[in-house]
Amino acid sequence: MKTTKEAVIQAASDIADEKGLNNLSLKVLAEKLNIRTPSLYNHIDCLDDLLRAVAHNGMRQMNEQMKQAAIGKSGTVAIKAVSVEYLNYMIEHSGVYEIIQWATWHGTEETASIFDDYLSLLITLIKSCDFSSTYTNEILNMLTGIIHGYTTLQLRYAFSNPDKVRSDLCNALDSLLSGIQLKYTQQADEL
Repeated sequence: MKTTKEAVIQAASDIADEKGLNNLSLKVLAEKLNIRTPSLYNHIDCLDDLLRAVAHNGMRQMNEQMKQAAIGKSGTVAIKAVSVEYLNYMIEHSGVYEIIQWATWHGTEETASIFDDYLSLLITLIKSCDFSSTYTNEILNMLTGIIHGYTTLQLRYAFSNPDKVRSDLCNALDSLLSGIQLKYTQQADEL
């Protein structure tokens, strides 16, 4: 069977999800694919190139899952659905998610572009809540902070009790969104 770049990325993703980022090496990847390590260079330039490819693939998958979760929903219901899907992706692909975090520090223009797709989805959902557009960036920063921060902190609990972590995330989002509604509606009224 011929090895393709897609097969290399998928195998690296699988290793990361099974064993974590620290256990992904070109040697381990070559063994999994039953090829010699130098053969990997037909598909990648270096380990960093591979990690970025895994991250980009994972980011695109995560974005697509979140978009699917938002279909037919708007406002806070859509924000919660997308946030839960973000958590679900982390649970299902914890190693790839770790690589995505690595890529935020070692990314390229492509990384930034894929991340912008994620932000665009959230901005669309924020606007569906009828908050004043003046505060969209502030609200976006708070929302991305809670989605990433809360889910990252709760990840170890999510494996043992995912339903509770999902519910707790929705409760935290309810509190945040209620506060945002109160603050930004009040500020808009004062203008």
